[in-house]
Amino acid sequence: MAMPSNFSPFFKICFFTLMLITLSACSSSDDDDGDNTGHIKFFNASPNSPGIFMTIDEELDSEDDEEYESTFSAISYGNAGSRIELESDQYYIELAWQDEDSSERSDLEILFQDQIDIQDDNTYWVVMSGSVESPTVDIFTIADRDEDEIDEDADSDVSNLRLLNLHPDYSSVDVYFSDTDETFNEATLLNTATLSALGENMKIAQDQYLIYLTAAGSDEVLFSSDDVSFSFNAQYVISLRENQGSGGAPFVIDVITNTSITEYSSAESLAKITVFNGLNLNENDLTYNGAVDVVIEGVTDIPLIDALNYSEFSQSFQVDSGDYRFSVTNDDTQLAMLENRLLSLSQNTNQSLFLYWTEEAVDEDGDGNVDENDDGIIDEIRPIVSSVLVDNSELQRLYDKQITLLNLVQSDDFSTVAIYFVKSNEIISTTSNVRRLAQGVSSSITLLNNTYSVFAVAEIDGNEIILDELTLTLDEDTEDQFLLLEQDDDAGSGYVLTLFSQNN
Repeated sequence: MAMPSNFSPFFKICFFTLMLITLSACSSSDDDDGDNTGHIKFFNASPNSPGIFMTIDEELDSEDDEEYESTFSAISYGNAGSRIELESDQYYIELAWQDEDSSERSDLEILFQDQIDIQDDNTYWVVMSGSVESPTVDIFTIADRDEDEIDEDADSDVSNLRLLNLHPDYSSVDVYFSDTDETFNEATLLNTATLSALGENMKIAQDQYLIYLTAAGSDEVLFSSDDVSFSFNAQYVISLRENQGSGGAPFVIDVITNTSITEYSSAESLAKITVFNGLNLNENDLTYNGAVDVVIEGVTDIPLIDALNYSEFSQSFQVDSGDYRFSVTNDDTQLAMLENRLLSLSQNTNQSLFLYWTEEAVDEDGDGNVDENDDGIIDEIRPIVSSVLVDNSELQRLYDKQITLLNLVQSDDFSTVAIYFVKSNEIISTTSNVRRLAQGVSSSITLLNNTYSVFAVAEIDGNEIILDELTLTLDEDTEDQFLLLEQDDDAGSGYVLTLFSQNN
């Protein structure tokens, strides 16, 4: 058999390995009965879905304890569940989401139900894609390798690879590989991935590669990866998904094995950044008028952020990913408040940079004593501009929402704040939806669509004090939110809860 002249070296290895395996398979015995088990694995590729529960049930109408029935933990978008071993038999599978407090199977909202025949030595991939309102569910079968093939693969140092195209706007995608010191000009066409079809198995030499995607038949690169490692004698699936991030490239890819999933954004993806001024008027800096100028310098030139007022976001800037420095000046006096702080922006991210006050005691003579006159009061407090970088959610989920919480408050009275989300049939002491925040630390919570009373509570002098409260209504049209605790001298407690869309 002649070798095509345009095969690259690593494909030659795989080609000869495939020939050896094929010859070996032709001469081997088919008497191996296996262990009478198969496997099933779920991958959630529905971008607007909540976490999806998969239930496997041997008999829908039976309450017999000897019949197999299990509901597995919810899998969020872009993630895959564990590879589950089952005895070879027929089962019902259900995909459902939690629309009430309970995650019991009987309380879940079913999206999909079907019967599946689990056969020996096969792994069944259940893939949900499209809108959660009317999802597409595909079940793909991958034959497990027998011991001879596993040994052959180990001796030849190859990995097994299949392609799965889930991008709704591209019916066919050409997938190219190159060595990590090469470019698309040197890349070799691996295969064409057809929409909602799992490709045939391919064997590639274990190594690191760059992956490129183009529309079928085109030489315009739509996606180019950083180094992707195929280091194990294992079955890999590369899924091609629609990019939900800010990077500009239409694709992200997932490299999925039986035990892991890794997402890769395009190496050329951009980043998005916005700045929030959480610096209120400060009695320790009487020159500050509540507005700052922010300069961000680095890979991409960003216009001066001029006169950014307290409790306001700047506009968003789309920039090259990489390392930047930023400086903050008093808009009124033009005195530096912070200089040359590192700002690292990862590819395909949308992030917000929050500015807030911290403080330190001044030790003028360096003797370690900040109360020189021993009156029990620190002689001088120096205000410090601190910052925290927080990821913005860009998902458009229908049935639940992500709320990212951030405490920007500096207080001598308390160090942490509890944020409670209370539904109409609950009180603060009974809700399970609570997060506790130290200053400058963010936390996220995912809430089902509903109306919540939100309370910020701090312990002061042994008493629980409500700092502020508001009403939060989440529905299908609500975007994911930031919930900030800020200083507000006009509020009775001196503090206020504020909501902002994360899609700024």
